[in-house]
Amino acid sequence: MNTKSTVSLCMIVKDEEDCLLAAIQSVRYLTDELIVIDTGSTDNTPQLSLAAGAKLFHLNWKNDFSLARNFALKQASSEWVLVLDADEILEPINPDTFYELLNNDRVEGYFLDIKNILGPSLGESHDQVVRLFRNKPIYQFESAIHEQVAPSILRANNGSGLATAPLTLSHYGYLNDRLQAKDKFSRNSNILIKELDRNPDNPFLLFCLGLEYYQQDSITEGLQYLTKALPHMSGNEGYFEDVLLNIALGYLRLEDTIKLIDFSSKALSMYPDQSDFLFLRGTAYLFQANYHKVAEDFKHLLKILEGRTSESNSDNVKNIANNYLILALKEIHLCSLAIEQQDMEHMHFNAKHKINCALKEILLLFITP
Repeated sequence: MNTKSTVSLCMIVKDEEDCLLAAIQSVRYLTDELIVIDTGSTDNTPQLSLAAGAKLFHLNWKNDFSLARNFALKQASSEWVLVLDADEILEPINPDTFYELLNNDRVEGYFLDIKNILGPSLGESHDQVVRLFRNKPIYQFESAIHEQVAPSILRANNGSGLATAPLTLSHYGYLNDRLQAKDKFSRNSNILIKELDRNPDNPFLLFCLGLEYYQQDSITEGLQYLTKALPHMSGNEGYFEDVLLNIALGYLRLEDTIKLIDFSSKALSMYPDQSDFLFLRGTAYLFQANYHKVAEDFKHLLKILEGRTSESNSDNVKNIANNYLILALKEIHLCSLAIEQQDMEHMHFNAKHKINCALKEILLLFITP
């Protein structure tokens, strides 16, 4: 009979009194120890941490997230470490399922699904990040910002040791009011710029800085950093496709349809069935009134989406979204063909208006993973 593995929750915090207790409460039933590293709070965060039973430590902030994370790891005494930010909540999971993960001798760490809540009109995005791993001194976070522990685990285990867990962290740090209150853009961009001074061609740093500018709606500046990252990439990076997609989205936001079509076509030569690039290129053709090309891309896109819907019944929400998209894209496709053929006598609506409305409704839904 397996004994229950112990787990230390490790957090670094600063002025988090509005959300700290919700984060702690979401994992209290799974953890044995709470380590909180406070980096200079001026509110009641330290007092709330102590009241929640935390082992509280203070650390002067030195613009280095890995330094703070690794300081927290040094304080942890359990067999496993679970890392949360104060603006995150672990979605409920059956404790038996959770402890089964910890009893798998072949796994040293797990990728968790990070669900970024972006707001009512923007929906959500998802990342996969290692946040649950065995407590071993050799496992350390790396990078001053957007820090990761996965590389050290992979190095120590000859490229293996990681798996994906059925755990989801809901992250609320990208909501506008929180971004403004924490001034995350200034903090993050300053760290990234300092890191780039030391390593100006680092594509991951360039990618991250580009996204910081995108979040500020500074699309031109963000696009410059993203395009600068591309020549320094091999194509094997886990975030390579994200760089390509965000460059394409930048051209869309700037309404540069010529560059969007050219770039999306190059991306599709590498990923022929990547639905995001098909949708974006088809949208660009639509803006150019090139309806024949619109019809080609959307026909290909419909085939891909219909295939996805028929393959899986496990996610009803995703299936509903796919069905909605298929119907919307069919309408766009038919409108495009009708305009191309100038066959308007059976159309009892303004086709161009219908197309634009449908695009507006589905664009954000479609590009959200």
